[in-house]
Amino acid sequence: MDINEMNDGMDKLSAQFKQMVTKIGDLREQINAVLEENSELKIENEHLRDLLENSQNSNEGVQELSKSKKLLEKLYNQGFHVCNESYGKRRLQHESCIFCTQIIYGER
Repeated sequence: MDINEMNDGMDKLSAQFKQMVTKIGDLREQINAVLEENSELKIENEHLRDLLENSQNSNEGVQELSKSKKLLEKLYNQGFHVCNESYGKRRLQHESCIFCTQIIYGER
């Protein structure tokens, strides 16, 4: 292998290294954007849960639930959907479902 071939090889490696550094930088920016969006969504989700909980608490004192809605509320609190979309399916990690809460606590 002569000196020109070695220099060409080093130039190719250097160019590949620069491309990798650029790709790593781009990936880092994408990861940071996803993490930032994730944090914002967590905050928004928590805020919406608080609003929903406050709404449910204020609705509870206004009017007593009917017997059938109390049963639906019991199922919902046990971790099951009671809405038309997902009736009977387990709610993952007891996440809130606006459709279920509308059925239980909506207009009476």
